[in-house]
Amino acid sequence: MRFRLLHPQPADHTAFGGSGHGAGPKRSPLMNVLLTSGGWREDAWATAVPQILGAHGVNVIQARSGIEASNVIRSVTVHIAVVDLALPLDDSSIGSSEPAGARVLQLLRRLDAPPPVVVVRPPQPTLREASRGLVDALLDGAFAVVDRPCHPEIMLRIMQRIMERQFIDRAVAADRAAAIERADARRAAGGQ
Repeated sequence: MRFRLLHPQPADHTAFGGSGHGAGPKRSPLMNVLLTSGGWREDAWATAVPQILGAHGVNVIQARSGIEASNVIRSVTVHIAVVDLALPLDDSSIGSSEPAGARVLQLLRRLDAPPPVVVVRPPQPTLREASRGLVDALLDGAFAVVDRPCHPEIMLRIMQRIMERQFIDRAVAADRAAAIERADARRAAGGQ
C-alpha cells in the first residue's frame, strides 16, 4: 500500500484525490485533516504531524492563511481540524494584527457536520486570560486547546484521542443499527 502526504495549494484540486499523483488507482484517504499554522516561524508540530499522519494514510491539508483554510473547507470534507488562532487572513498579512483563526473556527462550526477541532493559541500573558480563552474555545466546540509552543507528541496524542472517539462512535452506531435490524427481522419472522 502506498501512502501519500499532500500539501496542496487551494486551487490544486488534483491534490484532493484527482489524478496526477502517481500511477495506479486513486485511493481515498482514511480521513482529511486540515492543519492551519500561522506566524512567521514554523512550529515543530506543524512539521512533524503531517509526516507522521501521512505515513498512516491520513490526508493532511495545510493552510497558511484564513483564505486558504476557507478554500479547503469548501473543497473537501474535513474530518479533523487544527486551527491556529494566530493564522493570518492572507499570505500578505503574516505578522499583522488581524488573525483569522476565529473566522476559520466559525466556518467549521457552521458546517452540517462540524469536525472535531484542536485550537492552538499563542502563549497567554496572564492566568485570567488563559482561563477565559480556554473556556471560550471549549464553549465554541473545541475538542482540545493547546498553547504554543506545542510539542509534536502532545498534538499526536490529541489526534489519536480524536480518531479513537470517531471510530468508537461509528462502531457503536453500527452495532446499534445491526441490533435493531436483527430485532426487526425476528419480529417480522415471528409475526408471519
